[in-house]
Amino acid sequence: MIGQIFSANTRRRHAYLALRPVYNHSLLEWLLSYHSGKRTHAADVACGPGTFTIDLAHEFDHVTGVDPSLSMIESARSNAYETQISNIEYKQGSGECLPIASGTVDLMAVMQGAHWFKFDDFLSEVQRVLRPGGTLALVGYCCPEIASWPESMKGRDFARVLAMDQHLLGRYWDSGVTLIDELYAPLMDKISANTGFVAAEHLKFPKDIQPESSSRVETLPGSWIDSKSMTLDGFRDHLKTWSAYKAWKDKHPSDADIVDKYFGQQLCVLGKTGSEVVEIEWPHFAIVARKAL
Repeated sequence: MIGQIFSANTRRRHAYLALRPVYNHSLLEWLLSYHSGKRTHAADVACGPGTFTIDLAHEFDHVTGVDPSLSMIESARSNAYETQISNIEYKQGSGECLPIASGTVDLMAVMQGAHWFKFDDFLSEVQRVLRPGGTLALVGYCCPEIASWPESMKGRDFARVLAMDQHLLGRYWDSGVTLIDELYAPLMDKISANTGFVAAEHLKFPKDIQPESSSRVETLPGSWIDSKSMTLDGFRDHLKTWSAYKAWKDKHPSDADIVDKYFGQQLCVLGKTGSEVVEIEWPHFAIVARKAL
């Protein structure tokens, strides 16, 4: 029955997933080493299509995936069905009002989602649902970079200009996106000041990314997100998965596509074609903490 429900969207869903960054096993290994507690129940909040939820399901007896979008929940259920994972329960809900029983979660992960929450309300919910000693992990990533271009071509800034220029997509992001530029440093400050959490750590990769604040961030020994080889046309399609692009499209349904226009102009200046294959990297960061005993 589940397969019938989602069969019409399978090709589109797979295309979407192929464009998104992929967390590698080093992330899960590091989190489990930090966690070092029971593996009875994990939660993946703002789970999206459930990619990391499935990773957690291989390590925990039961996993709850939560997302405010019903279409994402349906996509996540389909992904679990296709991979024959049966120990995940998906629920529609928000970070500020989690549909999870109190004191039942050993590890809670939020992948590229904490910047959208009313964070004080979310922390109250984390304290409610985590077991004493349970782990909270907030992971995020920055604008993708074209790592295979020489520095003179400014591949590190190619997507960032599109994202942040107010004449392009800069004004179409939710205000929470500024937290990504700060590598979640303001959220780290809130967690460190909260007596309900202990052993908080702030991490980043690679070493040359740094928040504007004076917050101290440890550099990870290796990447948690695999780089991807893709054509410049594929990279353009990846950027069209951004929420700011969707917001732009909603307001300008009949205008010439803003991403296509930007790519056309930039590739013309650089003498590049959309068929050129490039290496894309995502700088990333994390905060981990434990609920006090």
